[in-house]
Amino acid sequence: MHRREFITLAAATGLTAFAPPAQAAYLAIQYVPGLIRDLQSGGGTLIVNFSATWSLTSQIKRDAISQMKQDNPDYSANITFVDVDWDTYGPSEMARRLKVQRHATLIALQGREEVARLVAEIDERRIKAFLDQTLAAALSR
Repeated sequence: MHRREFITLAAATGLTAFAPPAQAAYLAIQYVPGLIRDLQSGGGTLIVNFSATWSLTSQIKRDAISQMKQDNPDYSANITFVDVDWDTYGPSEMARRLKVQRHATLIALQGREEVARLVAEIDERRIKAFLDQTLAAALSR
C-alpha cells in the first residue's frame, strides 16, 4: 500500500493513531500600516514575523513557534507577535526601515531597539534560543 492510499483509507475509516498531532493555534496580530510604530512607542517587546503563505520555510517556522508558545505560555504573556505578509508589505517603507531583505525573517524589538534577528531559519533550537532571548529582554524591562 502506498502512503497516499494509506492516508486516504485512514481518513475514510477514522483511523487516527498514525495521524500527525494537531498543531497549536498560531496567534499573532496581523500587520497594518503604523502598527509596529504604535507598539514600539508603548515600549513593549514584539516579534515581527515577515512570512509568505506560499513559503515552506515560513510555515515550518510558524508551526515551531506555535508549539513553543504552547509549551511556554510566558512567550505569549510577555511578547506581542506581529505577522507581516511579505507579498503585501515586503517592498514597504517599514520593511526598508527594519532592513528586511527577504521573507522568513523574524525580528525581536524591545521598544525601538532590535534585540535579535533570524533570517530563513527553521532549526528549532535556534528558533527557541531566539524566543528565549526575546523573553529575557521582555522580562528585564
